[in-house]
Amino acid sequence: MKKILLLEDDQSLGATLCQRLGDVGYQVIWASTIKSATKYLESETFDLLVLDVGLPDGSGYEFAGLAKQKSATPFIFLTAQSDAGERLAGYELGASEYIPKPFVFKELLLRIQRVFRGNMEPVKTITCADRTINLTEMSVSDGDGQITYLSNRDFRLLNILIRQSPRPVSRDEILDELIGLDQFPSTRTIDNSIVRLRQILGEAGGKSIRSIRGVGYQWKII
Repeated sequence: MKKILLLEDDQSLGATLCQRLGDVGYQVIWASTIKSATKYLESETFDLLVLDVGLPDGSGYEFAGLAKQKSATPFIFLTAQSDAGERLAGYELGASEYIPKPFVFKELLLRIQRVFRGNMEPVKTITCADRTINLTEMSVSDGDGQITYLSNRDFRLLNILIRQSPRPVSRDEILDELIGLDQFPSTRTIDNSIVRLRQILGEAGGKSIRSIRGVGYQWKII
């Protein structure tokens, strides 16, 4: 049974989601504050975090940042803040999904199922220079065994390039797959992710991500 940590301060919505997710087979632990959610995070293991953004003792973004330091558990944001800037901030943090309120339960359920399907791949690793990329754990380890967990966004970008190799992948294709939108205000987020990935892969491994002028990026192990 998949275990979900729900961080939601709306008592009515929280109770409803707990009941309905439980009815379809998920184990749900509900917290209404960052303080209580942090205690659960420190003592239990979860398969998914479903996070409200506006909370009485802080922001769901802050909690997501804390959670990322502890594990690669995927997370979804539920929020009444639906403008493009807020959505971008959520995806920049590595959110798998960003669901504006109000929403219908069926939409939430389908998105949860999609996240879990994306995390059921068999363990697969790729060696790139002195780095090992773990496509199951969304991590990169160096020769000394130091592990860096990738954000959901950075991992999905890297995975797209590896999956499509040796074909170059355009920025528009990457945005379509990462965000699920035909257009996005800026491609700067992709370029920033590429910079981070090259740094994580090291001097030699980073060269495997090639910039193709006028097209996008290509994965090619040198």
